[in-house]
Amino acid sequence: MARRCILAAYSHPDDETTVTAGTFMRYAQEGVEVYVITATRGEWGALGSGGMVLTREELPAVREAELRANLKTYGVNPPLMLDYIDGTLKDADIDEHVGLILAEMKRVKPDVVITWGPTGISHHDDHIATSQATDAAFKQYLAIAEKGPRLFYVAVPKNFVEEFDLDVDGPEANATVEIDITANKATKIQGLRNYKSQEDAQEVAAMMETEQWGAIEMFHQVYPPVTKGVVSTGFWD
Repeated sequence: MARRCILAAYSHPDDETTVTAGTFMRYAQEGVEVYVITATRGEWGALGSGGMVLTREELPAVREAELRANLKTYGVNPPLMLDYIDGTLKDADIDEHVGLILAEMKRVKPDVVITWGPTGISHHDDHIATSQATDAAFKQYLAIAEKGPRLFYVAVPKNFVEEFDLDVDGPEANATVEIDITANKATKIQGLRNYKSQEDAQEVAAMMETEQWGAIEMFHQVYPPVTKGVVSTGFWD
């Protein structure tokens, strides 16, 4: 089978688990190479949960270690860290940010690129900046790629939008790919639990355990555009 590769670009450790852990596991189990760019170490995140208490100085190393351990469990390559500081991406040099992402695209040669959509789902400035930089890098990569790569935004189901009172519309609310992660849902929940430094990861894990959602991960294909209303069950299905 021909080589297949996924590259996802996110902003903080735990982003990847919250929205794509099940997808990563499915494709890693199929022999697809999976890489994750993580722009920051989440330096301004919570300082522990469930009895864990961290200092601000300790947090970056702990979050990176949590990220690395989870990616190994998922069968994903070690994270590609961009070394930005949490909360600074909006003001970072855009050409530098784009260049760092483009360099990884050139190196790993992805067929599928995944990132946040225009709102970053949560409207977090770092998510939006990551989306913009990845968009720009993808356009440059498209011009030199040996075969046509595709770009996807993370999309979210209606009940998730309602649960978290999200202001999401457009591509992020209109999935063109819906991936059933039932077989890997328990491992995704454990991945969220493994982010012991972050209370919000624990909250999402608890909701996935007690409520009837979280078995589907959704994406919107941005490039090349697809016919509206057509939904597939995978990136290569």
